[in-house]
Amino acid sequence: MMSALLIRLFAAILLGLTFSQSVEFTQQYVQRLGGAADELRQVVARFDDSARTFSLSRQQALERLRAHADTLVVRQGADAATTIARYEAVERRYRDLIEAAPLSRPFIAAGDPDWAIAGRTGEDYRPALPVSLEGLLLTLAGFGLGWAVGASCHGAVRMRRRRRARRIPYG
Repeated sequence: MMSALLIRLFAAILLGLTFSQSVEFTQQYVQRLGGAADELRQVVARFDDSARTFSLSRQQALERLRAHADTLVVRQGADAATTIARYEAVERRYRDLIEAAPLSRPFIAAGDPDWAIAGRTGEDYRPALPVSLEGLLLTLAGFGLGWAVGASCHGAVRMRRRRRARRIPYG
């Protein structure tokens, strides 16, 4: 009986701690996304300004670079296209998170992460106490889910032991 309680308690504490930190990690991740979007926005704006100087749209400027005879210019065009695509992806993720309800942000971030930014966020991450309402609610949700997972695991082990005990003849 004590092992059942310990399994449930361990799982509940583990998931409670994980969920409690998800809010802080997501907050730090959103800040990094925003910073990356701001920097990429400036790079893309400079490219667009250069294109407008020659009365070209962004797409026309990219096509002109790709069609150039000089491989260095072609490479610059490919790099510009990659930077623009990166900006659009980072900006979309940032907007999705900013516009989402605070409780859903960790789940949205986990569902569509920018792995490079998430990795750097993880490298610099510092745990924090969940003092916001969202943090406390997710801590409780994680604790409850952990308790349920622990109970399920213990129940599965007990059921397996009972079945095994029925198969072994006594005496």
